[in-house]
Amino acid sequence: MSHEFAFERVGIVGLGLMGGSLARALRVLANPPRIVAFNRHRDGAERALAEGEIDAVADSAEEAAGGKDLVIYATPLDVALEMMRDHAAGWGDATVTDVAGLKEPLASVAGELGFAEQFVGSHPMAGGTATGYEASSADLFAGETVFVCGGAAESERIEAVESMWQAMGARVRPIDADAHDRLMVWASHLPQLVSNVLSRAMAEAGLRVEDLGPGGRDLTRLAESSPEMWTSLLDEASEENLRAIESMQDGLDFLRTALSERSLDEVAKLMRATREWRREQ
Repeated sequence: MSHEFAFERVGIVGLGLMGGSLARALRVLANPPRIVAFNRHRDGAERALAEGEIDAVADSAEEAAGGKDLVIYATPLDVALEMMRDHAAGWGDATVTDVAGLKEPLASVAGELGFAEQFVGSHPMAGGTATGYEASSADLFAGETVFVCGGAAESERIEAVESMWQAMGARVRPIDADAHDRLMVWASHLPQLVSNVLSRAMAEAGLRVEDLGPGGRDLTRLAESSPEMWTSLLDEASEENLRAIESMQDGLDFLRTALSERSLDEVAKLMRATREWRREQ
């Protein structure tokens, strides 16, 4: 099935892994839009221009966001929140979306600014631990899930943003912003934090990465993630993050008790239950 891309002029704020991949993916569409982009590190934007992935480099984030049909904020959450407040007056009739890992804070700001009908939150479940434009790829979103939180946006804007992601080969999953954010705490935030804590424990025990097998490498891969991307996400969802951590702590306490009492049958029971959970998906 083909999905028509509805926007002729696109402004991308941020050309790192996500924004750069968006530019590349838009460029290979059958009818690519005109793309103007701003990046805090101008060399990344200049490289994208030289490679033909964008049409112009904006001198400011405001310039990239003004006078466009679609504005995409491909920045950390706290930066997107600040820029939305600064840029809203220049959006005109543009549809506005983003790629941040939480949606309710952005939807709330859009409503506060009087632009709820223009804001369609997006969250691609794609990426990696590498950062910067040099890590971007035209097929980053192909086959991946993208959550779309339409909220109070006009239906044609929601459909246009969904079609954009589908044109890039992504699977769109509509969801309410609150439900999305709670899901992300358990599906994304908790794995990230567990990976960080596990990696620290291994480092303190004197292990090196080359000591790890496939399981250890898988479980610690997220430890390479950028702290700058995560701090505002963890702050905005602090209460639910604490609940998730407490649940994890309960599980570790259970294991400590079972192992100290040599109740290996209880450990095996836990392992069977989790294996069944994984296999039934």
